[in-house]
Amino acid sequence: MNGWNKIPTAVVTGGKHGLGAEIVEVLRHSHNVIIFDREDDLDVRDPVSSWSRRYGAGFQSPDADILINCAGVNFTDWLEDLDETTWDTVMDVNAKGIYMMSRWLLPALAKNSGTILNIVSNASHTPMRTSLAYNASKGAAHIMTLQMARELTLKFNMTVFGISPNKLAGTDMSRAIERQVCAARGWTPEQAAAYQASSLVTGEETDPKELAEFIGYLLSTRSRHKFLSGCILPYGA
Repeated sequence: MNGWNKIPTAVVTGGKHGLGAEIVEVLRHSHNVIIFDREDDLDVRDPVSSWSRRYGAGFQSPDADILINCAGVNFTDWLEDLDETTWDTVMDVNAKGIYMMSRWLLPALAKNSGTILNIVSNASHTPMRTSLAYNASKGAAHIMTLQMARELTLKFNMTVFGISPNKLAGTDMSRAIERQVCAARGWTPEQAAAYQASSLVTGEETDPKELAEFIGYLLSTRSRHKFLSGCILPYGA
């Protein structure tokens, strides 16, 4: 038994690409999976309105058992070149998006004693040059996870935890950041790759498929993750 009285429904933000897509692929074999992604004009910054525009005002929000906040954006630049619009976009998607999605789905999650998993980042505690907005947004996501666990576990018997991976290999975001880092720091791709490898304990970036399989294992039953409420698991160093 998986600890639910039904096939659980999981809402995955950013589920069309990267880690989100890998999580969807793993969970679809045991969960009803709903992808919440900007490709479908579903915006984590305004889930109520974007859901209504896509499916109609009378279409109910998902009866979610699990919310995986995986959507994220990143832009790199030096502080003097970081414009306010970029700052707002990164903070709104990476931090406000968690708040908006969690609040939108809270009635169902509370009713179902559900689970919220926030994909944070090692950027939440590791300062990186040319990454002020991203560092700030992931630091916010980190403390939000801890706060939500303290509040929602006690009040609704929910589980709220996070996973902080290091740099993911081969995703669209990773490739975009590699290009942005080279441009901002004046590096060649080879120099950027060497720097990245030297900063990782294993010398390897995280394989998003393997991380998704680990997440699938944790979410396969309530008992495998309920005692993680209030925890943020580092994945890679």
